Amino acid sequence: MVHRDDRVEHYRMITLHKLIRMIHQLKPHILAIDNIHELTRNRRDLISFMRRLPVGTKLVQVTGGEQLESLAKLARNHGLSFDKFDPIQEAEVCAALASMNVGAEVKVFQDRTNIKVSRARSPGRGGWSQNRYRRKVHGNVRMKVREIEDVLKELNREKHINFTSNIIKGFGGYVRGEFQIDAPRNQIPVNSAKYGDVRIKVYEVERDAIQFRLLSEQKRKYVIVGVDPGTTTGLALLDLKGDLIKLHSSRNISISGVIEMIVKYGRPLIVATDVSPIPGTVEKIRRTFNALPGEPGESLTAVDKINLAKPYGYSNDHERDALAAAAHVIRRYKNKFDQIRKKIPIPVDPDESIALVMRGDTIDSAIAKLTEHETFPEEKVDKKISHQSDERINQFSRTIKCQQETIDNLKIYQQELKSRIKQKDDIIANRNEKIQYLKSKDYKQMRRDKEIKFRENKIRQLQKTIKEKNRKVTALSEHIDKLKQVRNLEISGRTVPIKIVSSFTREAVISLQEKYGINQGDVLFFKNASGGGPAVVDLMFQYGIRAVIFRGELAHNAIEELYKKDLPFFNVTSLHVYYVDDFGVVDPDELEDFEQMFFNDLNKRKKKEKEQQLDNLVEEYKSERRRGVV
Repeated sequence: MVHRDDRVEHYRMITLHKLIRMIHQLKPHILAIDNIHELTRNRRDLISFMRRLPVGTKLVQVTGGEQLESLAKLARNHGLSFDKFDPIQEAEVCAALASMNVGAEVKVFQDRTNIKVSRARSPGRGGWSQNRYRRKVHGNVRMKVREIEDVLKELNREKHINFTSNIIKGFGGYVRGEFQIDAPRNQIPVNSAKYGDVRIKVYEVERDAIQFRLLSEQKRKYVIVGVDPGTTTGLALLDLKGDLIKLHSSRNISISGVIEMIVKYGRPLIVATDVSPIPGTVEKIRRTFNALPGEPGESLTAVDKINLAKPYGYSNDHERDALAAAAHVIRRYKNKFDQIRKKIPIPVDPDESIALVMRGDTIDSAIAKLTEHETFPEEKVDKKISHQSDERINQFSRTIKCQQETIDNLKIYQQELKSRIKQKDDIIANRNEKIQYLKSKDYKQMRRDKEIKFRENKIRQLQKTIKEKNRKVTALSEHIDKLKQVRNLEISGRTVPIKIVSSFTREAVISLQEKYGINQGDVLFFKNASGGGPAVVDLMFQYGIRAVIFRGELAHNAIEELYKKDLPFFNVTSLHVYYVDDFGVVDPDELEDFEQMFFNDLNKRKKKEKEQQLDNLVEEYKSERRRGVV
């Protein structure tokens, strides 16, 4: 959905029912689609769908009318791009194209409306009170028909909207009443509804075939433009009824950019500003459109501008000032605009009439310019005076007397009905009091049950929280017990403390140093021996490490460096380690034994290396003698 302030909202995978509900909530100006056959299967479904749209919402097929163009081509021609396989992007392009007046409005209804007033329920098959009930229902239908007829007569007087009626009379009133009005649905102030015994149905007259009306052929509306010039330019466009069409503010926008934006949304009738005299920039824009100036008698105060712009809403002071300028013009000419709308006949465009009158024409001359006059000859009615005979007069007298008796009987019957109605009203009042009492009692019980349910849910939630915390406490207690065991072993002196390192890397060793410190004579246990090399060994040698215990396989170059530094190292599979978190202990006797084994192995290794060096020297000497060097 593309809003007037250029905000875009996306909705994915919605049903037709939800789409119609959203349309009634948001009342969009345009419902854009690339092909109407994706929305409905046939013409009947399309008509049914469009009957459910709110008044003022257009269905637009952006790919055109009878001759369709591809959506990709239209998007490319208007500087848009989208992923053909993404329905969200495709829908957004449809909305953007429709906002640029690309596409055709789908028309399935004529500019005519029908109203049908009928019974909402059947009188039934019989009974003692059937005639009385039928009279009541038909009387209500007649009353509602006459109310609607009065509304249509008022429309005829004010806006010259013509209508015809067809009434079916019944016992005690009307069975049905139908009206055919020569005006679109949005101009008829009557809605479909059900009023007890009466049902009113208002519906448009269908066209014989679907028609398409290109948006580009539709006239742009006249607008009132408010401009606040400056480094940041504010722009507000209102239609002649005072509804907001566009509100925008932008830094360093050129005059041509402002003009282009105005052209996109309408035809300026008045270009307004919030200060007097009108600034030069605003005057240039006004002259471009040959629009009327809309400057106030004196510059608007901050309070005036806030009051004028508040009903519309705004984001900054520039938008507020532009809105206030346009709204001030609407407020100044509102009565004049309403007067023109009331006086013009229905076929005449009210906005065009207002524009002509504002430019100096009278209302009559504006109507004359916008309509073609037709002269209708007056009907000549022949008045015939028929003289009744004495016999016919006597017959009328007898009829009147008979009807008078009927009226008297009906008056008596009316009094009886009033008495019965009063009795029933008393009964209804007593029962309403009882209902209110019961409702009050039930309401208290409902509140109590609701409060109990709320507290039970709260208790369950708290019990769940307590259970979770108890689980954490148990785990932490076990952890603390293990740490205490390690600490007791350290204090007893029967074990040698060790520090745990996560991996055999410089970063892990430095992290341990920063967190707990590494002292001379410490023993380190690496959980993972992979990843490091001579640099790690050199760092541990600098710290004065006593020995290294590791899990896994050390790199060959790391082993060689440990031997070079005379730094004992053992695999955890040989020397047992008991640890918790970053601390642990090892048996001192086992450690000393493994250290002794390491140094014995180291001495053998050094002795073997010296023997190898001596052998190499002897071989080198023999080689030199053979060559005669020595």
